[in-house]
Amino acid sequence: MNKLNLPAHPAIAAGTLIAALLLSACEDVRTEEYPNGKIRSQATYVKDKKEGPEKVFYENGNLKRESIYKEDRREGISKEYFEDGTLEAEYTYVNGYIEGPVTRYHKNGKIASKAEFKQNKQVSFGEYFDENGEPATSGSYKDPRDGYAYEWIRIGTQLWTAENMNYATASGSLCAQCNHWGRLYNFENAKKACLEGFHMPTKDEWNVLLTYAGTSKPVGTVLKAGYGWDPIKGTNNYGNGKDELGFGAKAGGGHFAKSDVPLKERKLEGAGQKAYFWTAEGEVLVFFHDKDIAKFEKFDPEHGASLRCIKD
Repeated sequence: MNKLNLPAHPAIAAGTLIAALLLSACEDVRTEEYPNGKIRSQATYVKDKKEGPEKVFYENGNLKRESIYKEDRREGISKEYFEDGTLEAEYTYVNGYIEGPVTRYHKNGKIASKAEFKQNKQVSFGEYFDENGEPATSGSYKDPRDGYAYEWIRIGTQLWTAENMNYATASGSLCAQCNHWGRLYNFENAKKACLEGFHMPTKDEWNVLLTYAGTSKPVGTVLKAGYGWDPIKGTNNYGNGKDELGFGAKAGGGHFAKSDVPLKERKLEGAGQKAYFWTAEGEVLVFFHDKDIAKFEKFDPEHGASLRCIKD
């Protein structure tokens, strides 16, 4: 009978050695090179699948990316580098997908962005910073629901979408040149259309924007887009604004019927002359082509208006 701590049987030891040798024989490190002979990439393979570390290099020899593979899929922490060798990004793979927080850096080492990912897709609006570490004032964010990219703008203490929402809700939204004007939503579906982490602005939040914009000039001049507004009757002037803060209010008009009516019964009015934006209270904020003001008005909740969203 064998006792604990006795040396293994010679046959068992020999079998273990043979297994290790066989595994080693199946493992190889493969290298790709640039035309100048410098290493482009280097990875370990086991049974013709990536297993272990992989490194990718710039042509100058500096590290470009380092990852870990398990059964031919990335697993664990990966890092990317700028060509000068400074860290550009770090993130985590789970079963071959980027999962969890992704951090990107400016070349000076300051954080450029932090965002949450799921299965390689950014799933919520992140935090964005300039090269001085201060909150960024503008950028672009891709809606994970449909891949549509929205510009955003920071105005004073608020962060707004810088274009009209264009997400196609299951019902209650109407596309009429929506690639230009965005969609027109009834009130109920406007509540569902904002990006995650954003919401339909209240009248108070709109008023904060109007107060900020109207400090030295009329709000219409400051907030209206610099194109797309009709000529003012009796003049040679168009109703375009100066868009001085990047808000770019567009004259999308409104839909003065239910959104699901047949095409021939649609009542699209005011494109080029007015912009109607929903408020959380169910009223709309109206901009005009022939006035440099904006004012709140009552609006039928079944009718369609444009939607801008503000960060939570």
